[in-house]
Amino acid sequence: MTSAYLSPPRRGPFMRAVRGVDEFTGWLLYGYETWLVAVLKAVPLFLFMYFLLFYIPNYVYYAVTLYVFNFSKDVGFLVSNLVGGGNFTALIVMAVWAQAARGRQGFFWALIRYLVFAQYLLTVLVLIPFMVFNLGGGSLIPPVFGLQALALGAAAAGMGAMSAAYLWLEFRRITRREAAEAAAGSMALSTTR
Repeated sequence: MTSAYLSPPRRGPFMRAVRGVDEFTGWLLYGYETWLVAVLKAVPLFLFMYFLLFYIPNYVYYAVTLYVFNFSKDVGFLVSNLVGGGNFTALIVMAVWAQAARGRQGFFWALIRYLVFAQYLLTVLVLIPFMVFNLGGGSLIPPVFGLQALALGAAAAGMGAMSAAYLWLEFRRITRREAAEAAAGSMALSTTR
C-alpha cells in the first residue's frame, strides 16, 4: 500500500546540520547577494581555478622532470599538459553539475551541493593559505618553512575562516528576513478571508 503523504524529515542534530549545509550551499550558489558576498564567493572560485589549472600541472612537471622520474623536459611538458587538460575538463564538469543541481531535490543533487561546499572550504582554508605560504617564500619541495611564510599562511587561513563565518551569518540574516516576510504575507492573506 502506498501513501500520497511523505514522512516527516528527521529532526536530529546531525540531520539539521546536513540540511543546513544544503540550504547554505543552495543560497551560496543561487541566491541574491551584496557586493561583499559576491567578492567572497568569486575570489576563492578564481583562485581554485588558478590552482587547478596552473599549480597542479606545474607540480606535475617538476615531479616528472626533477624529483621523481628524471624524464626530459619534453616529456614533462606533455604530461603536465595532459594533467592540465584533465583539470580543465573537471572544472567544466563541476560547473555544469553545480548549475544542474539548481532547485532540484534528492540525494545526488544534494551531494553535488555538499561537494561544492567542501570545495569552498578546502579553497579558503587550505589552498589559498598554501598559495600565500608559497608567496611568502615557503616551499614543500625542497622543504623551506620560513617564519614569514608560515605567518602569512596562517593569516590567510584565519581570513578564510572569517569569510566562511561571515557568509554563514549573512545567510542566516537573509533567510531570517525572508521567513519574516513570508510569515507576514501569510498572516495578511489569512486575515483577509
